[in-house]
Amino acid sequence: MVFRKNSTVGLIIVSLFWANFAYAADKSKVIIVDSAADVARFFADIGYVGLIGNPERLQSVPRTRITRIPEKLAKQWVENVKLRKSVSMRLGLSAALQANEQIMATRNRLLKLSLSDLSQHDRSWLEALSNKYRVSEKGEMITTEYLRQLIKKVDALPPSLIIAQGAIESGWLQSRFARKGQAIFGQWTSSQDGIKALKSDVKLAAFKTPYDSLVAYMLNINSHPAYAGLWTERAEMRLKNIPLSGYDLAIHMTAYAETGQTYVDLIQGIIRREKLVLADTAKLTDSPLVIFKRSDQ
Repeated sequence: MVFRKNSTVGLIIVSLFWANFAYAADKSKVIIVDSAADVARFFADIGYVGLIGNPERLQSVPRTRITRIPEKLAKQWVENVKLRKSVSMRLGLSAALQANEQIMATRNRLLKLSLSDLSQHDRSWLEALSNKYRVSEKGEMITTEYLRQLIKKVDALPPSLIIAQGAIESGWLQSRFARKGQAIFGQWTSSQDGIKALKSDVKLAAFKTPYDSLVAYMLNINSHPAYAGLWTERAEMRLKNIPLSGYDLAIHMTAYAETGQTYVDLIQGIIRREKLVLADTAKLTDSPLVIFKRSDQ
């Protein structure tokens, strides 16, 4: 059984859209680009290069996003594998860290809540969060166990895992689903707006931006019971105060694809080959968010 589907994804995207782009609205700048080479040049100009050979650069990752993946890919993007992977990894790392930042802000608020002093605003917020993360509240009392279940689910995902799965599901940002629907992680949907697979009746959810696809994917992993093993092992890593490991947590991704363990091996192979383990301790800068927008949009 494959658990890529998030049955609430259509409803979630609307509610998440403004929250996802709040930072962009307050503190951002738009850069017009015509190709991935333009993005690569921008990265080179600011020194966001040579990440594997220069791990110190991973402690100051710039905030960047792209508005859309073009439906028609440039020849250079298709043929230049080094460029495609390099740009995809750098964009993916920044996006993963931004999404984790938002999740951690919610998690920190949860950790600071006092059961003996909950306001009505806190209760309403908890109710909405519970619906979002599929945590049921039994009765009207908010218990320690109820908060524990929420805290277990509301947590970051290792960037290495995110980048590797995005690479597999989108072919390093060049799949038909990525181009037509900004669908980076291959999430299934029953919505009429979904993109139909060529050789099956499966439909994949379409999104406004690649970042929306990322946020929906992370919510799916953090809320679907198929990934309960990941939540448990992640919580153990937190207790031991060690960085979350995408390579280790990948073993809980058998439900994401029909190939099961072969899929896990593929994720771990990419993490190992691309040395993505270094990404799991990366940090964002406090620089303005840079949004790459194509000149033909």
